[in-house]
Amino acid sequence: MVKGCAETDQGMESRAPGDENEQEPAIEVIGNTVRYTRDIQHQCCRKVEFEQEIQGTDITLYEVWSGEGCRCECFSEIQADLEFVPSGNYLVRVYEKGTQPGSSEPMEQKLLISVEISVP
Repeated sequence: MVKGCAETDQGMESRAPGDENEQEPAIEVIGNTVRYTRDIQHQCCRKVEFEQEIQGTDITLYEVWSGEGCRCECFSEIQADLEFVPSGNYLVRVYEKGTQPGSSEPMEQKLLISVEISVP
């Protein structure tokens, strides 16, 4: 789920005010759901989508950013839920990646959070 202007790469149509407070990346366990959240100021006309990989006890989420980028700043609330995660202990890592604004050049992949969790 994405709220704010990162829902689409259309820019000004969905521009959100840029004066909200950022929230650091966070992971929480709610029953058998693993929830990732982050509130972020970012360049307008950029869209974010999620990719996930689960291999054994390693869970990897990716914020994948795309779009041209506009000359303004906006705000988005980002959330990804992984549902029906089996009971156990996991290492969850979340990375930011995608393409550079205005090009097809890849962004440098950046680790946002890494945390060990226990799903009951």
